[in-house]
Amino acid sequence: MNEQGLQSRQLPPTLVRVAFVLGNLTVGGSETKIVRLANRLAEQGHDIHILVIGGPYTLRKEINEDVSVACLDRKSKFSVRVLFRIKDYLEKNRIHTVLCVNQYSLIYGWPACLLIGRKKTRLMSSINTSELVSFRDSIFMIIYGFILRCCDVVIFGCKRQAESWIARYRIERSRTTVVYNGVDAEYFQLSQIDRERTRQELAIGAGSSVIGCVAQFRPEKRQINLLEALDQLVRAHELNVVLVLVGDGPEEPVLRQYVEKKDLADYVRFVGRVGDVRPYMSVFDVSVMPSVAVEVFSNALLESIAMRIPVISSDVGGSSEMIEHGREGYIYPRADVGLLTKYLKNLITDRELASQFSDRAEMRLRREFTISRMDREYVDVIRGLEEC
Repeated sequence: MNEQGLQSRQLPPTLVRVAFVLGNLTVGGSETKIVRLANRLAEQGHDIHILVIGGPYTLRKEINEDVSVACLDRKSKFSVRVLFRIKDYLEKNRIHTVLCVNQYSLIYGWPACLLIGRKKTRLMSSINTSELVSFRDSIFMIIYGFILRCCDVVIFGCKRQAESWIARYRIERSRTTVVYNGVDAEYFQLSQIDRERTRQELAIGAGSSVIGCVAQFRPEKRQINLLEALDQLVRAHELNVVLVLVGDGPEEPVLRQYVEKKDLADYVRFVGRVGDVRPYMSVFDVSVMPSVAVEVFSNALLESIAMRIPVISSDVGGSSEMIEHGREGYIYPRADVGLLTKYLKNLITDRELASQFSDRAEMRLRREFTISRMDREYVDVIRGLEEC
């Protein structure tokens, strides 16, 4: 549905009307999460809008027809035309609650709300990064920090992130909340046949244990640490293991160069970016998230837990809020390849321990990290603002 054909409708008091403002619709953690959230909320009858500042629009085809979408085609670093299009769209469709996803969208969402009148609009922000990795980002946070302090609500993805941002950017605590990511546990269920078919596709021998990682190939994701650990497992510990890397990105040449240098080609499978990760995750015996920054509350780890795969994570973002170290999984200090190698060896060689970890983690996921709980908490936050 496009903005020209939309007729604003009267909603029952139990439903909400909200516009999500995104910088783009590229395939990424934040964008994919919001598109799926918008689809589910629209299916429940809520009046959901997505305003996209500029391209790429890769995820556009995945947005359901009952979500109203406006692609605004930003052409310059800051487009006054886009700003006024957002303002006009909000007024035309009587949208009083705006949720800006990550910092960049605030540059448009906040002034648009000011132009309409802050008494008529409620401004929310969802922040999906734990730490900033560049000096440029830190400089821009002077502006973003000010806008965040003007928001009615700032949604963080874990408690650790919230505490850090509240202290660093002097955000009023009463205006913040934490909403953990959730996963549809039933969706992430596959049969043994799927697992065997994928093992054959990837030419993984019957006796090989599989370490897996689903993440973009970016410097902060640190897949190089996984390759270093793999080298230790193969050379020093003489384990029969294969590493499956699902994703792509600018670090891929660096990773491939390391594989060639260390003669690891027989032990590594580069899958690339895929639309459905489940068949590839089904072959994992251990799932690892080796990030050193940015990660808040990893969807890839949640999906692994839902598939009953034991997990190992670096101590980044909310990993310690997702799993209890030594009981539901392992958490290691960032970039500590020695401990990562040790934990991988433990789970590969002790399948009973691995099964205990996955059982306990899945039980916790079904209590605390469901998709229905996440949707409900987002609606509760939005509804609370609409009632103010």
